[in-house]
Amino acid sequence: MNNIILSIEKKILLFERKIRYNLKPLHIKVLGIEETIDYILKNKSSVVRFGDGENKLINGTSIVYQDYDPELSKVLSDLISSESNERLLVCVADVFDNYDRYNDDMRIYWYKHLIMNREMYKSIYTASWYGSAFISRPYIDLKDKNNSKRYFNKLRQIWQGQDLLIVEGALSRSGTGNDLFDNAKSVKRIICPSKNAFSKVDVIQREILKYAKGRLILVMLGPTAKVLVKNLSDLGYQAIDIGHIDSEYEWFKMGATHKVKIPNKHTAELDDGEVSVVEDKKYQSEILTVIDD
Repeated sequence: MNNIILSIEKKILLFERKIRYNLKPLHIKVLGIEETIDYILKNKSSVVRFGDGENKLINGTSIVYQDYDPELSKVLSDLISSESNERLLVCVADVFDNYDRYNDDMRIYWYKHLIMNREMYKSIYTASWYGSAFISRPYIDLKDKNNSKRYFNKLRQIWQGQDLLIVEGALSRSGTGNDLFDNAKSVKRIICPSKNAFSKVDVIQREILKYAKGRLILVMLGPTAKVLVKNLSDLGYQAIDIGHIDSEYEWFKMGATHKVKIPNKHTAELDDGEVSVVEDKKYQSEILTVIDD
């Protein structure tokens, strides 16, 4: 075990030295998790979040749940370069400094990623500042998890007493089996394809607009969520790309120290294989429409 730990530490030191001595730092300003949530609460902002998956699509590479599409790539590229404002907050991974916040796996992954994609970041991450995409990742990758409860409590203030419209993949089942959205006034859902949702983006948007009035829209639909949120924001709705928040909340509630499979729903970044579907009358009653593949 000690040899494994030593090997991990050596890898981290190697990546740190490459960045510190061979590369100039990337000057990309990202608000902290709490600052980002406060900004959303104050301004009732819509939110798009960018991670490594969106970066791959921008660079012309398909990802597990979304094939490369040049139209999608163009929208994502334009969005990531745009300045945030009170109406639409653009968020990115907060990985450009203060690496000691994160666990070893997280640090190693992002060191590699930043070295390999440095020129891409320099060319398109050109806004003067960004929010933190980790508002939906406030637990599992943090070394010190003592602040996670406060982050979740503050995040839940966004939908406190709100009528929610959740737009998610067929296996996401966000908030089922936990109390994540129990403080909302009501919950309704539109169920979308789990893969290549962008091919149905126009259909999905039309369905959202049928039910959007008076509702806060939470979108858990990978890269397609960014397109939908941008369009809905332009139309005057508040929509938030909240991503893998359900998995994070499940891990937080169980006190997990690493990513583990969550029964009966899609689990962030784990190979789900077959997901068992358990009869859930409350969940079924919340579904307004199902958009097939």
